[in-house]
Amino acid sequence: MNRAKVIVHMHTSIDGKIDGVYGRQAGGRISGAFYSEELFRLSNTNANGSTTVGMYAAKGHPDLSKYETTGIDYSDWIPDITSETWDVSFDRKGKMGWEVNYFEYGGHKNRAIEVLTEQASKAYLAFLQSMEIPYIVCGTKDLNLEMALEKLNKYFGIQAISLAGGAIINGAFLKAHLVDEISLVVTPYVSGDSEIKSAFDTLGTFVDDKFMIKDVKKLADGGIHLMYTKA
Repeated sequence: MNRAKVIVHMHTSIDGKIDGVYGRQAGGRISGAFYSEELFRLSNTNANGSTTVGMYAAKGHPDLSKYETTGIDYSDWIPDITSETWDVSFDRKGKMGWEVNYFEYGGHKNRAIEVLTEQASKAYLAFLQSMEIPYIVCGTKDLNLEMALEKLNKYFGIQAISLAGGAIINGAFLKAHLVDEISLVVTPYVSGDSEIKSAFDTLGTFVDDKFMIKDVKKLADGGIHLMYTKA
């Protein structure tokens, strides 16, 4: 396989919700810590959709008007950098407001990589270059996810990504039949919030991919880790 493997890795409530007050309860701290540590045992790459990245990693609002676009085109831009861990943003329109070129998470300083389409402005590309944030262009309007995985493997030697949401990007990979494994860390609480999404949002589409249980691990706080692999 000449692409990065995709492991969807999510921290959920017992009723399958991916966010909410359940995640801040003292009784679930062991499950929460296990989730963060497991992410980097599964792979060296944390990957997210733009909503999640904007919430946690790239909260700024750069003034793109000051960036010169002469000579900027929609080619991949790969500076000569190395990192033990990476943070991949699937950012179709180029909206992430990076203030530094990394995201500190799970005890790691993860260097940022942007996955874009040609909907991103050239000024945004110039901004990324000024921040020394590599980017790969994978599509004109919509993201070509398989191309992205191939380029992540080719340029950065990434063998697997831990795709940690949100629900829309998880659903997009599922609909493209690119999810190889699913890792669910279930905290010992029920959310009860009907407004919060579950791990996958396929926008109403059923995806006929079957996943088989690979491993089950009980956690000390009453949580559980479920590991599935595609049949």
